[in-house]
Amino acid sequence: MRSHQGWGLFVGRLTAGGVGLLVVSVVLAQQPEKPLPPLVMPRLFVVTPAGGQAGSTLEVVVTGPDMDDAAGLLFSHSGIKAEVVAPEEAPADPKKPTSKKQPQTGPLASARFKVTIPPNTPLGIHDVRVVSKWGVSNARAFVVGDLPEAVEREPNNDVPEAQRIELNTTVHGNIAAPTDVDYFVFAGKKGQRVVASCLASSIDSRLRAAVEVYDAAGRPLGYNHHFSDADALVDVSLPADGDYYVRLYYFTYTQGGNEHFYRLTVSTAPWIDAVVPPVVEPGKSVQLTVYGRNLPGGQVDPEVVVNGRALERATVTVQVPGDAMAQQRLAHSWVVWPKGSSLDGFEFRLRNSVGSSNPCLLTFARGPVVTEQGNNDTPESAQRVPVPCDIAGQIERRRDGDWYLFDAKKGQPLSLEVVSDRRGAPTYMKVSIINPADKRVLADLEDIPDSLVPYRFLTRTSDPPRFRFVPPADGPYLLQVRSQVGDTLAGPHHQYVVRLGPERPDFRLIVMASDPFLPDALVLHQDGQQYLDVFVWRLDDYQGEITLTAEGLPPGVTCQPQVIGPGVRHAVLVLSAAADAPEWTGSIQVLGRATIGGETVVREARPAGMTWPVPRDQNQPQAIAVSRLERNVALAVRGKAPFKLDVGTSELVVKPGEKANLPLKLARHWPELKVPVQVSDALNPPGGRPRQNNQPLPGININGNQPLTIAPDKSDGTVNLEVPANFAPGTYTIALRASAQVTFSKDPMAKQKPNVTVAQASPPVTVRVIPRELAKLSAANPAPAKLGGETELIVKVARLYNYAGEFKVQVILPPDLKGVSAEEATLAPGQEEARIKIKVAPDAATGTRNGLVVRASTLYQGTNAIEHEVKFNLTINK
Repeated sequence: MRSHQGWGLFVGRLTAGGVGLLVVSVVLAQQPEKPLPPLVMPRLFVVTPAGGQAGSTLEVVVTGPDMDDAAGLLFSHSGIKAEVVAPEEAPADPKKPTSKKQPQTGPLASARFKVTIPPNTPLGIHDVRVVSKWGVSNARAFVVGDLPEAVEREPNNDVPEAQRIELNTTVHGNIAAPTDVDYFVFAGKKGQRVVASCLASSIDSRLRAAVEVYDAAGRPLGYNHHFSDADALVDVSLPADGDYYVRLYYFTYTQGGNEHFYRLTVSTAPWIDAVVPPVVEPGKSVQLTVYGRNLPGGQVDPEVVVNGRALERATVTVQVPGDAMAQQRLAHSWVVWPKGSSLDGFEFRLRNSVGSSNPCLLTFARGPVVTEQGNNDTPESAQRVPVPCDIAGQIERRRDGDWYLFDAKKGQPLSLEVVSDRRGAPTYMKVSIINPADKRVLADLEDIPDSLVPYRFLTRTSDPPRFRFVPPADGPYLLQVRSQVGDTLAGPHHQYVVRLGPERPDFRLIVMASDPFLPDALVLHQDGQQYLDVFVWRLDDYQGEITLTAEGLPPGVTCQPQVIGPGVRHAVLVLSAAADAPEWTGSIQVLGRATIGGETVVREARPAGMTWPVPRDQNQPQAIAVSRLERNVALAVRGKAPFKLDVGTSELVVKPGEKANLPLKLARHWPELKVPVQVSDALNPPGGRPRQNNQPLPGININGNQPLTIAPDKSDGTVNLEVPANFAPGTYTIALRASAQVTFSKDPMAKQKPNVTVAQASPPVTVRVIPRELAKLSAANPAPAKLGGETELIVKVARLYNYAGEFKVQVILPPDLKGVSAEEATLAPGQEEARIKIKVAPDAATGTRNGLVVRASTLYQGTNAIEHEVKFNLTINK
């Protein structure tokens, strides 16, 4: 039985947690499949096993480059504890001379330790990192489950060698070679519904799993691959008592190795496929219809079928969190791919007598939730919905298309957004707005070709872009929603949510370590600086400034507030360590603050990271990294920085089209650093990935986009900044990256020391871009005034850059114009028209006076006066 490719409903979670620190022993591991360049920081590639049962103790091996100095582990959940497992050493040979033990020089090493998982540890994916004397590694998934666990034992490559496991067990295994096949056998009872779930890509594995299930006679019962990304899932009903076989391998038999690990669960525990509605209103108790397998209290629904298997249906009640902080989080214990990283929501699970289900994501609604009625397949049967609302719909069958009818007011903007692929649904959504009066299509929206970060954190989605709909007239409008693959693919997994209502500008932040090629973490050195990359989801076209801060910093580490300028989607956040900062390893938090609608909002940045290295190859500059959300921002503080780069000023004030100079000072700390040091824009380092074209306007040009080289015998330099003429005014923060090539080895006695790159950041520099103008002024000539009378001058102020400040509007009368006076007007924030009365004395001179000036002035950011002028003519008659 062959199934079509499946889907990925489950998006992932950020877990607030503390630190579990572990001292570990070190043993040599096998060579890497692809050698990496010499590195210093530990890089974690494989965790064996990649998780364990809550309430158990297990031995774990972590493997990766530069792990020979491993000294501990950093968990995203503080309850997980561990103790050292000392390596077994062979007895000393008295005939051989002893020598001082040297650090391992192999590119791949392993550390072994014992981990204890408390019974109350939350189920799901946590993150684990390796701590060494050189820093802290990238994250790897560590799954906590509630079923007994086993480890794959070789040989199990054929039916006679199948490894026997108990039903309701999780097995950690590895496809060691492209042709490797793992067999497992379990005993089952007639009528049991058994789900074989193989986690691979969701736990950071390179495996693309394929799973088959057979009875003892070799008859196939089920087969699947790519159920959710590279995970697989097979669901079978056992036809008789007896033994059953699970066959697991790399789909296409083309890859294998220690990076192709998996977690296979064979059980009768619940599995959730879909929930209706998948979007819920905050603070309410809601009733949900759940579709899946082995559901407690569930009944088979023959009309709902996935891969030839009818799903069960159950009804449950869920209390939705209502507090403000919960509504801006993504609290979900599964993998979150970049395209879903802007969603807000929480998870729920079901449990039967065997164990818990997989987690299911419920997102927060912005308005009342309306569930599709199912009989809305034509414009004539369109389902009427209120505004605002969140529509929960589904492509129920092939060639299904859903129609809705809503009322709108002329000129009152509405935000229209469809969320489907970002939730993991295997859809390719398209949405249209149609005027039913004349059948005219007012909007026709397909997938989003843009990505928040094109290469390192690919957010491209097949969901349509958000659309700002400005109704041309009062009345009803039709909304058509369909999937462009709906002619062949449909079913309960093919869900969508339509958000329809007034715009609600907001933002979400993603924070990543800065290495563009390698899985990474933030390591600060004493008397040095480093930076994190910060990416901004600007929701409903929010274009305002965002101030970044960091919390939970250790002693000696500081992070001054830094501003992401208007409309900017990629910035950096610089952290500094004092010269006497003590060594430390732990988790910190990055926050963003902004003023939206007159209120200050605070948003927690969501950690993210690359899973695997990408080629450092000029011939492949656009290689796309595998990335996901992580569960903590890790920071390590270590010894003296190789050098320190300082700036001559912490703030520059410039106008669009102007240039400015930024003096630099370099202090070399390491004696090896008698080499050239290159200084460049931290957003555009030399040899890095191509700079993404995702800014609303060209960015501040630093040194002509060319690095500045500070010679070995020099300690200073100057970079030039140029602000484009059309650059939006506001406050921006920039930072520089300085790098150098030095010879280095962990073994100070080594005869050969390879070249490594060391890099540091500059302190952040605030750039205040002062506008040349904040409005376009226009004034029509007023009606002629009579002696002893008055006239009215109408001045229009067309605001630029969404500026909402106050304007003082006044007529500048020349000294020789006697007998004429004009009142001063004040335009309140948001107003765009001033009416000024001009009074004429009885003895004033008659005639026309050309070229009089009206001026509108404002105080930008409270300190900078910006003036705008326009001329008009005044005629005085008898």
